[in-house]
Amino acid sequence: MTRHAADAPGDAIEDYLDRLLVTLSGSPRQVRHTLAEVEAHLRDAVAEGMAAGLTESEAQAQAVRRMGPVTGVAGPRTGLARPSLALARRLMLTAALIGAAGFVAIGGAGLIARALLAAKGDAFLTAPWPQASYTRADCARWLAVNPGTRSCVAAMLADHAGDFLLEATAAGLLGLLGLAGYFALRRRWRDRATLTALPAGTAEALGAALAAVAAVACLGTAFDTEMTQRGVGAGEPWSLGVAAALAAAVFAVALRRTLRRTRPPELPPA
Repeated sequence: MTRHAADAPGDAIEDYLDRLLVTLSGSPRQVRHTLAEVEAHLRDAVAEGMAAGLTESEAQAQAVRRMGPVTGVAGPRTGLARPSLALARRLMLTAALIGAAGFVAIGGAGLIARALLAAKGDAFLTAPWPQASYTRADCARWLAVNPGTRSCVAAMLADHAGDFLLEATAAGLLGLLGLAGYFALRRRWRDRATLTALPAGTAEALGAALAAVAAVACLGTAFDTEMTQRGVGAGEPWSLGVAAALAAAVFAVALRRTLRRTRPPELPPA
């Protein structure tokens, strides 16, 4: 875009191009080409009007009227459907990133739980059910799965601990697949409309906030279990809380880097 009249007060051409810019979608190259073409038509129309005896402001107003509304130049779908589609894509990317990271964090909690299990045993990782809440058939099933245990309670704890580790592993694998899908979609949806549909750092900020809330809740439960049950069953909330805190830290670092990249450069001192 030429700059000989840029920033001039009351410049109808520049005002029109500014309004047109925010309605256009597509790649940066497509946007630049569209703006350049429209500006060339407008400048030619202004020159013709001034040659016919109009003042510059009158010629600009006439050129803008002839060009028509910006929605007509951008196309009917650009002003309505495309921004909605771009927002839907950006929201999908945000949800995919946060959801996949959450599942990966659960997988990480499984790794932490394995270390706690090796250090403190099944009773620390998960608490037994009340005696009246299970039957002899349950005991037989748990003992059959864990023949090395010597009591129903020990078999129950081993079974519950194994279930938690298995579910955490499955969640971690699902999270890795989700991250792979997220990166694939992010490479595909790199158009300007999608990239600017939400403020930079939205996904990172939301992920950090949600992970921090989960960390506080799980760590609070772990502390309460330590105090009220002498640590019996505290391993699961400890592992989930630590994993959530690590996820919050990762999101916070990613947010800081994103904001640094998008921050305008500082002008040198005069």
